[in-house]
Amino acid sequence: MDDGAREMGLGRGVDWVQVRRDVNRSNSLSRIEKNERRDRCQMMDHPALNPVDELYESIQGDESLQGTPVAEPLNYQGINLSQVDKNSRFICEPPPMTTAISLATTYICRPYRSEVQRLRAIFTWVSEKISWEEDFEGEIDTRRVIQTRRGCAEEYAVLVMEMCAAVGLGCEVVRGYLKSPGDVSDLNMVPRSNHWWNAVVVDSEWRIMDCCLASPSNPKRSQYSSASNNMADPWWFLLRPSQACWTHVPEHHDQQHIVPPVAHEILLNLPCACPAFFRNGIQMVDYNTSAVRINDLEMVHVKFNVPPDVEIAAEVEARAFSRDADGDLFDNGDVVRKRALAQAEWYNGVKRYTVKALLPGDEGQAILNVYSGKRGLMHSIKDIPHALAFALPVVHTGENPPYEFVTRHPTPHAQRHDIYVVQPQCQRLALNNTFVFAIRQHPSSPPGEPQSTLTPASNPGATSPVPFMRPSSAMSQAASSVSGSNPSSTSGTVAGKKPAKLAIQTPGGKILRLMRKEERRGIGVASRGLGGGDEQVSDGGTWETIIKCSERGIWRGLVLADRTARWCVFAEWTCV
Repeated sequence: MDDGAREMGLGRGVDWVQVRRDVNRSNSLSRIEKNERRDRCQMMDHPALNPVDELYESIQGDESLQGTPVAEPLNYQGINLSQVDKNSRFICEPPPMTTAISLATTYICRPYRSEVQRLRAIFTWVSEKISWEEDFEGEIDTRRVIQTRRGCAEEYAVLVMEMCAAVGLGCEVVRGYLKSPGDVSDLNMVPRSNHWWNAVVVDSEWRIMDCCLASPSNPKRSQYSSASNNMADPWWFLLRPSQACWTHVPEHHDQQHIVPPVAHEILLNLPCACPAFFRNGIQMVDYNTSAVRINDLEMVHVKFNVPPDVEIAAEVEARAFSRDADGDLFDNGDVVRKRALAQAEWYNGVKRYTVKALLPGDEGQAILNVYSGKRGLMHSIKDIPHALAFALPVVHTGENPPYEFVTRHPTPHAQRHDIYVVQPQCQRLALNNTFVFAIRQHPSSPPGEPQSTLTPASNPGATSPVPFMRPSSAMSQAASSVSGSNPSSTSGTVAGKKPAKLAIQTPGGKILRLMRKEERRGIGVASRGLGGGDEQVSDGGTWETIIKCSERGIWRGLVLADRTARWCVFAEWTCV
């Protein structure tokens, strides 16, 4: 390092180029950069598709019995069938050599008149009473399945079909490919079929039913859902074909039961969407498969819309490698996990998450897992309480220097606003360097809607904290009751609601206020590609301050709690 750099305080092993590289590495992509990634994927013969957009733009709906689109699909998930489930669990042991026909007519479906109740009774009994076993080559004998209470995926499907036929329900066996979270799709090859399930007719609609995947004995089930260990997962009961196709890809197009059928390459390149994806109303935004193939310093950028009461967490999972005595790498069987950065902004009154991710090291391939659940349930970054919503494969080539994202803490006591760290988004800050701390905020409920009971409005006479007081706790930091200025909200309210007070705390305890930035479209930090590089300006406002990090240790982002004059930590950086 030259003398000039030393004089600027860039010694001690961290140079200015590396500092800028880390700060800029997570910049949001411009439209031009996205197009460059797509062009590169096409040149390398990798998929560069917009599968979600192509799916919804091409289909008219789910298929009815007459082959026409279903105008208003029924919500079978909302029907209370707990009594049917209870009855099915207490059915006495059928005698030896019982056939599927006698099992359905004499035991399982006998008390019920409606199609939905009969199908639910079959679904619950088969899923919970038959234990999963590996596929095998041989003749299918449902009597053996009933007697031994064991069956492979094909035997599950054939047993369901025979039981449905016995009670007059339309049903077919479907053979196809079951996608696993993180599967990498090949543009030139349709994967070999690995699963069997059923398509059934109920109320003149085609629906999908997968008793094998719903079974608590199936080891694959935990990859998709966190349903109770001893009960059938009700998600796989009468699933809409347009939702099932995100994971279940039939061999034959006519068994998709979507109008019109969709090309295999589109279905195979959809994200592997789990029950939480649909239950929480997630909608992908401009998703292209080129986003998950990255080179060198690039990151994966994924955007999706969610309802206001949903929160997101994300992490990257990769197989760990070790080096043997000869210096060769081998898979040691462990899994390495790395935090991804998931933050919420608002666009035109809709809550949108941006997830940024990269691989833990030089693994080359990993899975980006995105979890979703009701807002306010995540109290710590130590564990993720939410279910897996969807998973994307990530393929990386080239160099991958060490990088950690800023630590984002959940703020259960400050939920009136969604906070987005525009910059710095890297964890590590270099000593004696100057950084712009820029934070965007927006009320966590849409304009015109009252705050929920979880997120009450702050007291109108809320007081300002003392700038030089060291908080006692990292997660709930007391602010004293002295009257003072309110710089964070001097420039008015956001969407008619009072903005949150924001600050940065130094390792020594000094609290530095963030000031609201006057923005015009196309001007300001958020418009320079750091937070709004997609040429679309988000709602809300930006608060920022410029700080020279002259202290080693933890720098914290603070937001004032909803009910009390206490600081809550929403972000942490480390100055080295």
